[in-house]
Amino acid sequence: MIGLSIWDYIFLPLYLLIIYFFARRHQKKKIKQFPEYKYYTQGLFAKLFGGIGVVLIYCFYYVGGDTLGYWEGTTSLINLMFNDFDTYLSIMSSNLSPENFNAFDTYTGWPPYYMYKDPQAFSVIRFSSITTILGFNNFMLMTILVAWITYPGVWKLFRLFYEQFPEIKKQIAISILFVPSVCFWGSGMLKDAYTLSAAAWLVYSFYMIFIKKRKIIINTIVIAICIYVLISLKPYIFYAVFVGIIIMLTHHYLKSLQGGFIKVVILPVIVIFLWAGGLYLITQMGQVAGGAYSSVDAMLETAVVTQQDLRRDYYGENTFDIGTFDANIPSMLKKAPEAVIAGLYRPFLWECNNPIMLISGVENFILILLSFYIIVLIVVAFFKIGFKYMFSSLFDNSLVVFSFVFSIPFTFFIGLTTANFGALVRYKIPLIPFLLASLFIVIYKYNRDQTKSKT
Repeated sequence: MIGLSIWDYIFLPLYLLIIYFFARRHQKKKIKQFPEYKYYTQGLFAKLFGGIGVVLIYCFYYVGGDTLGYWEGTTSLINLMFNDFDTYLSIMSSNLSPENFNAFDTYTGWPPYYMYKDPQAFSVIRFSSITTILGFNNFMLMTILVAWITYPGVWKLFRLFYEQFPEIKKQIAISILFVPSVCFWGSGMLKDAYTLSAAAWLVYSFYMIFIKKRKIIINTIVIAICIYVLISLKPYIFYAVFVGIIIMLTHHYLKSLQGGFIKVVILPVIVIFLWAGGLYLITQMGQVAGGAYSSVDAMLETAVVTQQDLRRDYYGENTFDIGTFDANIPSMLKKAPEAVIAGLYRPFLWECNNPIMLISGVENFILILLSFYIIVLIVVAFFKIGFKYMFSSLFDNSLVVFSFVFSIPFTFFIGLTTANFGALVRYKIPLIPFLLASLFIVIYKYNRDQTKSKT
């Protein structure tokens, strides 16, 4: 079968056993001090099995696809390392010149040229090459290694939410570690595994530095790595996450300052520093990303082109259409309701035409029910308790503020630019852990406060 050999099946149980040994050892070491490690091994293996599912689906159901192209390219790149180390280093530093491509030959094999011409796609190959030697060029083994090395970012995010809301540990664990579509699409040799991990870890490290003030040096290094990964693969995720982080920090410092005089004098300085520094970093990262992400105008034009391409007939029945729009902000904002609904809740159950899509459809249906429940709680709270309570319950926690600020614009963007259900399901996974955990937190806080008011 395409992509798989007998060695994948022989070595897979051994690799899983080795990973299980190290995971359980780490869990036992930590669990006495940190009870949340109860979920460590379970979360890791949910991700590993998600990666295995990606391999099996692409090999037996789709019989091809991007992840197989990434595997072929990674194998060729590591062969080049043994054949021409200088060129390998040049390619690893993002020098994707025609001359470097000519260094590939029948011995090394050739990466897919359409990926080589796309720096963002080829970054998956560059990042995955670190797993190639340990995976012995085997597709299945390399995939579970990718799932393993991208797990820490997701785990850090779980610990961050757990630390603040341990009372709803099960709901938070489900939201961050066990959502099926996130485990599946966020674990294969795809862009999504790296971007999900990097986005989660970026939020965690900023929170640790500026709010908890822990491990400044290590978290600064992690931030630099995460920004590099996101800019290399999907710059728009970095923009969305970073804007959310700026608002999260602004919210935190606004809450923490006591006294009218201090707020009047210090808060403007903090806000100016955060927003000026943030905008400067975003501008600089835009120049680094280049192309479609070099400016606002370039991103708007790319959004129109991408949406129009994904609506074309060759995508079959998996397409949907929110209508046309122009490359300007007013035109796009007119599509906000349709785009947000599409990004959050589609495909609906009746739009799912294959088993893989059905999983996402069920998740979306659950999300619709949760959203409806939140709306009911907001209405009840507004009339029964008052606007102040309703507002504070939604926005009194900086991490929850980040989640909503990040999720809604991100949802709008992917709903606007993605007209294909298959792509939509993959693109939305970075927002699911944040949004789902925050919805459970809002429900928990309302029920907790209602219980207190009756006692």
